Amino acid sequence: MSLILTKDELEALQLEQNTAGLSKRRYRKVTVLIMLHQGHSVKTIEAALGIDDNTIYRYQRAYYKAGLSDFLDDSYVAYTGRLTDKQEEALAKHLDDYLYPDAKSIAAYVLERFGVDYSVGGMTDLLHRLGFVFKKSKSVPAKADEEAQRAFVEEELPALLEEVATGDAVVYYADGCHPTHNTKTSRGWIRKGEDFEVDCNNGRQRVNINAAVNALKPEHLVYEIADTINAQSTQRLCRQLLRKHPGKKIYFICDNARYNRNKMLTEWADGQRIEFVYLPTYSPNLNLIERLWHFMRVKVLNSTYYEKSSEFEAAIVSFLGGIKLYKEELRSLLTLNFRTVGGTSVHLSQTSS
Repeated sequence: MSLILTKDELEALQLEQNTAGLSKRRYRKVTVLIMLHQGHSVKTIEAALGIDDNTIYRYQRAYYKAGLSDFLDDSYVAYTGRLTDKQEEALAKHLDDYLYPDAKSIAAYVLERFGVDYSVGGMTDLLHRLGFVFKKSKSVPAKADEEAQRAFVEEELPALLEEVATGDAVVYYADGCHPTHNTKTSRGWIRKGEDFEVDCNNGRQRVNINAAVNALKPEHLVYEIADTINAQSTQRLCRQLLRKHPGKKIYFICDNARYNRNKMLTEWADGQRIEFVYLPTYSPNLNLIERLWHFMRVKVLNSTYYEKSSEFEAAIVSFLGGIKLYKEELRSLLTLNFRTVGGTSVHLSQTSS
């Protein structure tokens, strides 16, 4: 399958292809013609652009039928009974805001909104082509404040990092974790049609970990295994940080748990080199140490059987004590990249050695 473009047509398509802000849909539409002109096979184009062969043939026919000018007009319908490019874009934006349980419901919406009738299979193909997949939605705290979260990661945190850059301060993220002595299964590569069995127990004993991780050097961790996590255990954690960083200001980022706002603790901190910085309420997504706890579960707890609770606790302590062994993995995972509850992504620059 091939397509011959004139020099002017090729230049026009290449110019369009390099246009800033070009939608993925329009980029594919333009690139199909260029790749056909270059002699690429349909299978190569499918793999490169993530579209099916019907779409490639449709674009080729549309070019031959309408010419380049009309082909590039997004209102042009390549074949009857299907959405235009503008309608597809409108549908994609609608699906970004509204969740439908199945393709049948989306097909009903398209019929009502655009007057175009899709089968369930046809709608499924369209959704895949538009970049959608069927997966579980993500729950977020209903009371989380997006504006407060953005203010924290865009204004408050950068100000702290500027002070860190001078060498006069350090920033730590803190929180507790309470893994329970029972086996958690996890995903892995298992032979199709077979099960991979993992011994389990029904233990209910917990290991209470209170810890703080360095925002720029996550392999630097202070922690305590405590009977309970309260103001006293948090004060002991802070004392570890004061000894670890003599002469430096310590910013202790934490959530709004009652013990973190305990009067005894905050009055004590006022006379120290440590300052409590509280995350916006309902913002575990902004607490870097949550990623460490997930990493610990993957490395130590998931799909691993510990017969005795003492073995379970020993494995956790071994991981925490040997945290520097995971330096490269942690620096890749615990980056200062955050996503607020409203979907805003914030990427903060960080330098460390």
